[in-house]
Amino acid sequence: MFLLHEIAGSMILDLKIQNFLSFKQETTFSFEATADKTLEDYYVAVQEDGTRILKLGMVYGANASGKSNLVEAFRFVSKFVHRVPPEGRNAETDFVPFSFGKTSDEPGVFELTFYVEGKKHRYSLVVDEEKVLDERLVFYPGAQPATVFCRTFDAEKNISIIEFGSKIKVSEQAREAIQLKTLKNTSVIAGYNQVNISVEEMERVNKWFLVQYLDSIDPYMDLTDFTDEGVKKNPEIKKHTLEFLKEADFNIADVIFEKKIRDIPESFLKVIDKAPLAPEEIARLKKEKVFHVEETLFSHKIEDGGEVLYYSLPEERQSKGTLRYYGLAGPFYHAVKQDAFLPIDEIGSALHPLLVIHFIKEFLKKSNRAQLLFTTHNMTILNEKDILRKDAIWFTEKLKDGSTDLFSLADFNFRKELSFYNAYKIGKFGGIPEL
Repeated sequence: MFLLHEIAGSMILDLKIQNFLSFKQETTFSFEATADKTLEDYYVAVQEDGTRILKLGMVYGANASGKSNLVEAFRFVSKFVHRVPPEGRNAETDFVPFSFGKTSDEPGVFELTFYVEGKKHRYSLVVDEEKVLDERLVFYPGAQPATVFCRTFDAEKNISIIEFGSKIKVSEQAREAIQLKTLKNTSVIAGYNQVNISVEEMERVNKWFLVQYLDSIDPYMDLTDFTDEGVKKNPEIKKHTLEFLKEADFNIADVIFEKKIRDIPESFLKVIDKAPLAPEEIARLKKEKVFHVEETLFSHKIEDGGEVLYYSLPEERQSKGTLRYYGLAGPFYHAVKQDAFLPIDEIGSALHPLLVIHFIKEFLKKSNRAQLLFTTHNMTILNEKDILRKDAIWFTEKLKDGSTDLFSLADFNFRKELSFYNAYKIGKFGGIPEL
């Protein structure tokens, strides 16, 4: 869903992970820029306190080395913050520990440092498969941190204890209401969202997670419905999407939505009473025996004998690459418009390598404080030194105990003339399969 609001620029500084999926030891992924001034205007956004944060990070590594697990760690934090399981307090937390060795019985640790409306924040979470053991949110009104909330777990009473910082205006009645709604397997923010009160310091972080922390995109995710929704409802999004496709050398001139009527098969009518539909809708379908559907058509511009012609083709007749790039147009727009964080696993899925490079260039050119994190096997990007910074390139490598080692290209000292592509290909940086 496109939730477009006017929100001040916000950015992620880093995420620390421990004992989650393949991350056994404490591991940090950081967007903090080094002192390097390469492509400063395109890559770096300076915060009010002087911290320099990158707009882009890319992760290379062999298959099963942990690239996708890094994206999943970012996803876990964002999902857990607002997660309210329908099963209630008896549901699991969806946390998955490192499975090889003693740590499989230990909790996971997450610490996300980010900026919202110019203020630095840090959200930390200690969680196991059943409950939250510790959860804290602090912000920095000045040089020193101030507590928003601190939540611990009382094992004897089997409940969470929530305390708010001295600078946070929350009545005792409101605190008790939030504590009542905060189950042992959910976050304090999820509990806060179920209480009819507004706390400034909570609200700005809550909105940031909702609007500016986008869900992760995986290689098999169908994004066309997401972009369709924006194109249908917002002329500005439609204009952006058509330009997005045109700049990438697609000959699509328009996206059209046509309402169609389809006959309902007799086989479906026989079992329609078991369909998960409202009774009135089932009654209507039995009577009319038709579906009302909306079909997405792509208008293609071609030239034939000097004449310009337009042909409309349905979605199912588009290539996978066309649909993938069209689908990415929606999240791209949301990210750059809202200064949001956009994580993509395997950005090159179904796309030509040059198209991926174009996507990266467009993001760097149009982003103000939006951030893009992606994983990739596309080594040709490493030849594009005119759009690369060392501190934006990361690698994952599987260690002998099955855990993931995560490190940055900025950790290596080498001559400026060195080809990133050639050095990575021969294993100078690690992060490649051992064949």
